[in-house]
Amino acid sequence: MKSNIAICVLAAMALAGCAQTAGSMAQPSFNNAVQALSGALSPVGATASSHPIQPAAQRQGKMASINAVNVMIEEAHPAEPRWAGKRIQETPLAGLFVRHPIARPGDYWPRVSIRIIDYSDTLVSEPNLRYQTQMPGSTTPNLARPPECIKFDAVIWTSNKKSQNVDGVALCNGDLKADGSRLTMGALRNYRSLMAPVSISSEQVRTAGPRVPSQLIPFDTPEARALYGNGGYLFGEMFLAMGYRGPLDGDQRLWFVNLANK
Repeated sequence: MKSNIAICVLAAMALAGCAQTAGSMAQPSFNNAVQALSGALSPVGATASSHPIQPAAQRQGKMASINAVNVMIEEAHPAEPRWAGKRIQETPLAGLFVRHPIARPGDYWPRVSIRIIDYSDTLVSEPNLRYQTQMPGSTTPNLARPPECIKFDAVIWTSNKKSQNVDGVALCNGDLKADGSRLTMGALRNYRSLMAPVSISSEQVRTAGPRVPSQLIPFDTPEARALYGNGGYLFGEMFLAMGYRGPLDGDQRLWFVNLANK
């Protein structure tokens, strides 16, 4: 093993010398030698990370800054079976609140409950800070968040006794469009403080409905806060795809049964 490594080292050194004299045409060979050397020096049995983060330049799609966080958009939807499912645009949720605005005070139909059933692990483990847009002149490279998704079930209530289930809806950052609308950080913070009217509230009981819990979104664990914080751009996309303006006008008809506690 040691002799093989020594041979690789000598070969790499030789190629390096060629690269200096032969110009750019020798560079690919030198790079290949270095890659081969790296492979030879890797510990036996070493495996790649289960969640590799590719540099933005090596991935398809476009890097956009959404609420000061770099996100890769317009990529292919992940092929993993885990993220197979309907798109919001393919369900009755699409534009629901635009089609059914509040007609009069006290009219809280339809209502929608959301149950998060899956989410990318990086949404609760990777802080936004490292993906923030870099200031001009910074030497820190721009990084885009890796491919990330949330998956959820929903229940649409049109009365106390009539409802419709919408199951297995998947939303990934690659599904976002460059020319799409965006909710500001302020609007997303506003949603965190929304409380249900007493007349329709279940108070502290969180169910799929038809009564609405007093606080529309639960922040009962650090993971729940991280999911909404890191995945804010996804939650904002969810709201806009449904035509839900609660973060902007205080509409209390959409709530979350859970966040990060699957």
